[in-house]
Amino acid sequence: MAVGGLVLIAASSLLVTIAQAWANRPATRDAFDAHINGVGHFLAAMLEEATLPDGSSGPEVIQLDRPVGQSERDDPQLRFFLREAPPFFFWPHGLASRVHAYFQFEEGEGLHLLWYSELQEMEKNDLGKRELEDEEELFRSLVSPYLDEVKYCYFGEEGESDEEMKDWEEKPTLEEDVESGKFRLPDFIRIIFRWDEEDLERDIFLAIKRHVPSGIEEEPR
Repeated sequence: MAVGGLVLIAASSLLVTIAQAWANRPATRDAFDAHINGVGHFLAAMLEEATLPDGSSGPEVIQLDRPVGQSERDDPQLRFFLREAPPFFFWPHGLASRVHAYFQFEEGEGLHLLWYSELQEMEKNDLGKRELEDEEELFRSLVSPYLDEVKYCYFGEEGESDEEMKDWEEKPTLEEDVESGKFRLPDFIRIIFRWDEEDLERDIFLAIKRHVPSGIEEEPR
């Protein structure tokens, strides 16, 4: 009983010490946790509202594309379209609508969204696609300066059938099919935040493709 009492006292003392350390942690850490949770909820909710722009076909509401001014030698970026944009997309004429946005991650700068509205002045390119006249007309809005790493998650290899055994794979860059030369749209992206000297890491998963409950076919939208 004496030994058990000593163990219980030691455990209680440890619990109190942990509770005090938690209560006395810097407020900036709480703010950081709230920041990355907010970023995750914001991006997830935004992608949930993504839809196909008028005149587009296909099941993918999230696509791989290059914004105006980007070279064909550069990797494409994740692109999505919002008919009604949240207040985050604000331009000189007020709240933007019919917004085309691209994920832009640059090491040391965090995550930005490059975007434009179909209400801006546009012209047709050689392929008959309407686009901005110049890349300087793109808006660049900071989502988070603390984003440190992006990983692209794929389920299985290119060309594998549904009957084959598949594994999840993480890639530091978009995967390019050697034969076709086209980039594969990931099933998910994983965004990782790190902060201060603690090198704190938090993973947030964002669904890129929408599937029916069976997980085999994509759900029409």
